[in-house]
Amino acid sequence: MWKSRAKKLTLLLLIVMVATLTLSACGSSSNQSSSGNNSTTEEKHFELKIAGIKTEDDPATLAMEKFAEIVNNNPEANITIKTFPNSVLGSTNDMLSGMPTGITDLFYNTLSCYSWLDGAKKFNAIIVPFIWDSQDELEAFLESDIAKQWFDEAAEATGVRVLVAAGELPPRQLTANKPIKNADDFKGLKIRTAESALVQQTMKKLGATPVVIPLSDLYLALRQGTVEAQENNFVTVKNNSLYEVQKYFMKTDYIRDVSAIFISENIWKQLSPKQQQILQGAAMEAVKYEEQLIKENMEEIMKFLNEKMTYVDIDIDSIKNKLGEEFYRELDRGGTLWPTGTIDQILEFKANYKANS
Repeated sequence: MWKSRAKKLTLLLLIVMVATLTLSACGSSSNQSSSGNNSTTEEKHFELKIAGIKTEDDPATLAMEKFAEIVNNNPEANITIKTFPNSVLGSTNDMLSGMPTGITDLFYNTLSCYSWLDGAKKFNAIIVPFIWDSQDELEAFLESDIAKQWFDEAAEATGVRVLVAAGELPPRQLTANKPIKNADDFKGLKIRTAESALVQQTMKKLGATPVVIPLSDLYLALRQGTVEAQENNFVTVKNNSLYEVQKYFMKTDYIRDVSAIFISENIWKQLSPKQQQILQGAAMEAVKYEEQLIKENMEEIMKFLNEKMTYVDIDIDSIKNKLGEEFYRELDRGGTLWPTGTIDQILEFKANYKANS
């Protein structure tokens, strides 16, 4: 009987040992599998929101929709994007300041608005009047090592990264009730400007008297003679019927800008390198699509304005000479519009760009 119990005990011990070894083996296999998954983690699926402030039929909105379409139709992206145009999620400031907290994940607008964020003030300097001799020069700067450093620093400081910044936008131009042929014609000119310290200082330097008037009140102000000139792109001139209360239009290209798609830095860091590349590629296609739509519309707009107003050739060099580099350095020394030394970086780039062109 004792032997029988001993055999049963021995058998029980063997069963326990086998079970223990089996469980240990299973545990080891599980750990190895987990470690393997960490090294080959599948891409996370993202459902992202992109917002804009323009109306549904605006080229910027159409380009934003194009961006979402490209990404959504790419099976390798593992990203779904939903669009929110016409300021339905808020204003430009709402979008930019709210991106780190998730009010939106992406934002379609212009690069110049980036400077509204404290950590991106350097980008104020890219819209200094007459600082760029051409759109090509501006876009070359944005692709330079200097700009890349600005972009990285701003992304870290603001929590908002520029996904892409490219694509020519209509530059700001000039209309008036008298022909403006050169820098001397600005003397005493009462000109409506946007609420921009940079633009106001520029007009004062040229001898003009800047008057801040909301766009909604501009037509009446021009008709009543409160101001005799204004600065806006030609699309605005046509769409707001300013040709009815202005006689002359001048092509100055005095402030240039590019389209931009912004992304939350928090989202950006979670994306795989492949997903980042897909988003950047789609973003570039989108801003170039907007550029093309604008160019197609501009031909019709210029034809229309030539029928309604008188075009005047303006001596741009005389304006640039009157402002001069010292004017830019005066703005730079204040340190309020952007960090001191920012303009020096742009001017150094411009000198090298001209030398190599």
